[in-house]
Amino acid sequence: MRFTALLLVTLPILLIAGCATRHTHVEPLFRDVHTLRVAALYNGEDFQFRYEFPTSTPSWYHDYLVYRSGEWKPADSSGMDGPLLSGLYEDRISVMIDDGSVPAFADYGAYIVSHPGIRSYPGAIDADELAGSFITERGHGDRVDKFILESRHEREGEPVWRTARSEEELMALREQGVFLNTWQWRAHRSNPAGYADQGYVLEYRNSSEGTGMYFTNWDGDTNQPLHMYNPATTGISALRIERLLARLYTQDDPYFLHVDDAVPFDPNHGWQEGDTLPRRILREPSGSRGSVRADGRWSEGAWRVAVSRSMEAPNPLDSKSLEPGSTYNVQFAVHTGAAGAHWHLVSMPVSLGLNTPGDLVAQRVEGSLDEAKVEEWLELPMIYPGMLTMEDIQENPRVEALVRHAVENPMDREALGDLLGFALRHQAKLMR
Repeated sequence: MRFTALLLVTLPILLIAGCATRHTHVEPLFRDVHTLRVAALYNGEDFQFRYEFPTSTPSWYHDYLVYRSGEWKPADSSGMDGPLLSGLYEDRISVMIDDGSVPAFADYGAYIVSHPGIRSYPGAIDADELAGSFITERGHGDRVDKFILESRHEREGEPVWRTARSEEELMALREQGVFLNTWQWRAHRSNPAGYADQGYVLEYRNSSEGTGMYFTNWDGDTNQPLHMYNPATTGISALRIERLLARLYTQDDPYFLHVDDAVPFDPNHGWQEGDTLPRRILREPSGSRGSVRADGRWSEGAWRVAVSRSMEAPNPLDSKSLEPGSTYNVQFAVHTGAAGAHWHLVSMPVSLGLNTPGDLVAQRVEGSLDEAKVEEWLELPMIYPGMLTMEDIQENPRVEALVRHAVENPMDREALGDLLGFALRHQAKLMR
């Protein structure tokens, strides 16, 4: 039974302070410079990042369905439980990898993927405005997401998010390696299955080729779940809402649902008020998207994660090879589950060296990466990046100077603190 999982950092839910937006008030946690310990190892065939992050408030829950008054409802519409359950948004940790094909990344870091109109920022484009855009025409979804400017044309009078290149032009860029490779470890939707999610950023934040490690447990025709727990393997048919809200399900309890422990949903089971099922079901992924293996667990006050992949790109159109003798630019992010999509901590980009100098030097080992002992950790400062867009940075010399100084000095906590202070003041003005 697949109950191996990881307790994660869950940061305090952000409070709404005198305004109808959760971005108005910033919890003290996001006003500080934090530290993520990172190490890198390779053995000639596979590559591994390891992470350590201390936390006294770990959480490993994400997105549930609740049985209330004879109906199954998603967490955000389940009446009295909705506001509480909607705060159970999984923690994540991710890395963005550039091999030099996106030159601005080394100068500005992940700010290059932030532009006016993207999700979670003031002025985010709503679904009505997306009508007729490439986002809806190409099936990307219902929001503007991260992108790099190489994916856009310059068109007078049109917002940059609308001006994506043709699919043929984008494919040519992918063939040249002009994209950022991402490995995203998710506390709930990937780790219990033993994987992290691989993707790439070009005209949009895309998943790599293949099948993902989760799907939605919902039948829109019947308005009920697709699957429930298999009592024969888990000992239960559902979770209980009161235990979930009290966070009493441990790492070794079935707080997630994997297809190996699921059976088709039985509407005649005799469901009780407060029965709860995960809204995502885990499965074995495939292709390039399923090529990053992961393992992690919280213990002794910190969670520890290892993410591993072949050094050779599974698909060079959506992932980067990692070759000895080469240097890469990498940037790390910790997204906080309780705070939702936007609130997170980031490092500045650092150089990753494989048998070359770098801020982070990959350790060459023989044999299993999982069994290797780390010889040196990088103590990497992390800050809340605010709501700065690439356009904000380029249009204001003072802001650009702050960002460039922090990027050029990624280990300088004072430089990062200066940038953080400006980002918080800038955000406060935006939200007035």
